[in-house]
Amino acid sequence: MQQFDQFTLRAYHDELAGKGATPGGGSAAAVIGGLGAALVSMVANLTAGRKKYAAVEADMQRLLVEAARLQETMLRLVSEDTVAFDGVMAAYALPKETAEEKEKRQQAVWAGYRTACQVPLQVATTALEILKLAIVAAEKGNKHAVSDAAVAGFAAHAALNSALLNVRINVNYLPDDAWTQATVKQVNESLQEGDALQARAQAITDSILNA
Repeated sequence: MQQFDQFTLRAYHDELAGKGATPGGGSAAAVIGGLGAALVSMVANLTAGRKKYAAVEADMQRLLVEAARLQETMLRLVSEDTVAFDGVMAAYALPKETAEEKEKRQQAVWAGYRTACQVPLQVATTALEILKLAIVAAEKGNKHAVSDAAVAGFAAHAALNSALLNVRINVNYLPDDAWTQATVKQVNESLQEGDALQARAQAITDSILNA
């Protein structure tokens, strides 16, 4: 497995811009989400330890711990998304000469797509957590860094939507069974939650900037 979190920024961009199917949008979604988590940490670091913000010190310390954890999760998923989709490509490469081989290949393809859905679903779940932290950073963090907290929210929201696009395209290749229906339901619920959280983050940011 390529450890993309160990690449330089330029090397990863070059890899993403290449002719291969991976890394792709799912991996990029995790990168974007990780940037959101890093920005939450930035705001917390610009707030923690300052006398003016002593009342929110515990909140900032919690943000630092949680944002670091979520950033590490996103960095791991940057590479795992590629591995998951490589499984789909491997399934398509299976022989399909006989009826038995065709059935085996079809089942492998479906299993590959289900697996390929799991990583972007994790990215989406993690992005929602980061978006919630961004709201706290905007609301309680250093007011001079509220724009950074807002960008953290935008990044998390973009990561959420980007990841779920990958799920939506993958389920198109799956039978309309209980697993697919449950996954589509999860996607729709996550999109609604993300939009509501982003609207709240925007409202907080606007209220501070317009004060």
